[in-house]
Amino acid sequence: MNVHDIHAKQDAAMMAGLRAAGSTIEPPRTLDPAAMAARAVRNVRRRRVVVAATAGVAALALTGAGIGAAGAIYADRQQPLPGTDRTAVESATASASPVAPSPSASPTEEPEAAPTEFLRTGGGTLPVMPGVERGVVDGAGHAPYILGGLWYEVPPGGWSAVGNVNAGGVAGFLEPDHPLAMSFEPSPLDMSIDDMDATIELRNVTDVADWTVPARNSGATTLDIEGADLVVIEQHEREGKVRPATIRIRSGAEGWIIETRFAANADGDTMLRNFVGNLWLKDAGEPSWYQPEFVNPVLDRIERGVPVGWSRTEHNGLKFAVPERWTSEPTEGQFSPGVEWTGQTGISVVPGIDAETLEQWTDASEEEKARAAEEQESFERVYVQGGKPGGNWWSQTMTAPESQLIEVPGADYAEVQPVLHNVDGEPEYYSASIYLHQEGQGENLFLVVDFDGSEQGWKDLHTFLGTLDFRR
Repeated sequence: MNVHDIHAKQDAAMMAGLRAAGSTIEPPRTLDPAAMAARAVRNVRRRRVVVAATAGVAALALTGAGIGAAGAIYADRQQPLPGTDRTAVESATASASPVAPSPSASPTEEPEAAPTEFLRTGGGTLPVMPGVERGVVDGAGHAPYILGGLWYEVPPGGWSAVGNVNAGGVAGFLEPDHPLAMSFEPSPLDMSIDDMDATIELRNVTDVADWTVPARNSGATTLDIEGADLVVIEQHEREGKVRPATIRIRSGAEGWIIETRFAANADGDTMLRNFVGNLWLKDAGEPSWYQPEFVNPVLDRIERGVPVGWSRTEHNGLKFAVPERWTSEPTEGQFSPGVEWTGQTGISVVPGIDAETLEQWTDASEEEKARAAEEQESFERVYVQGGKPGGNWWSQTMTAPESQLIEVPGADYAEVQPVLHNVDGEPEYYSASIYLHQEGQGENLFLVVDFDGSEQGWKDLHTFLGTLDFRR
């Protein structure tokens, strides 16, 4: 799980609060964005360890000011455009005179080096970086970030943002045994790249017309990225425990400069190859190896009314209905008490955390550790975060193409952000963040709704939206 996991109520409350703080309306006095961000970071890190305990590697977690849910954005699919000139690919051996393999080579002899593949890029020719696999990720699927037209993913591991990654900041990696990995001193918002074990820095630039390609034998390599007319990967001399690398990508008048500092060992080399293997350009369309963890479905027409068998309920002036046999319980809210309705259909399972990892949770009580050690199954649900009356806190997230405005009786603002969570390319469950403001000086509410990823779950989501009523 990662910061894209908007179905977690703590992350949802953080996002609601930060969006409220960014509104032109005066934010609630109780809002403490730094505290909410820190709390969300803690949850992200703990969820990261859950994956580490079961998959052997922690899931990525990019957190920090200004990141929010933008990393989970997926644009409409487009037809591929012409990319690097593949017709210019040539194969040659590393030496000028190919040597035929000996038919009697013994098993103890060194295997013969594979032929070097070359590719034309940016008006020059460079060797193709060997050993690159496309689409290597841990977990449910791809959850990329977007910088301009470039889609990228940080390698598996524990990552924190230093600055605004969506504007070209730095992502930093903390080793699991790093003293800051499970700590909040300093706050993740105050970290510097000097605290990190490895870093990735991205810059989106436009002064790319004079970019040139190094000599063929310079040691630089390239990679075929659809839609790019220049790709240059330069690995520099080792600096202590890291080996820096610079990646330059150009597509027409737009370019990207990526500086990486991965470990100067085999793991670091693999991390670099996995990183470049996941780079792709939006305008070229989704590559064949891309299996998104999140898909943004478009809502169908919403029919108003409460179907037979659904139970009517109300919270903070919002009337709605849930399927039969759902149960409810009160929950804590950032602004006022909330409520959570839970259904009978399971949608995902989170394994318990092992005892060794729990020992690192120095800020957790024994009761919290005991709960974390248990396997947790998630069910269909409707979570309503209580708000406060007054002006509208919300404004549409223009950077999120999944954002859709709907009509709700009695509301002067109703936004839905639906996503479909996938596992290995198969639908798992639908999740929708809903932002509502009651007309006039009415309530501000935030909802998170999860339904099964089946056709029935999609239908139930629409049915639920049709039951919303904010009329006084």
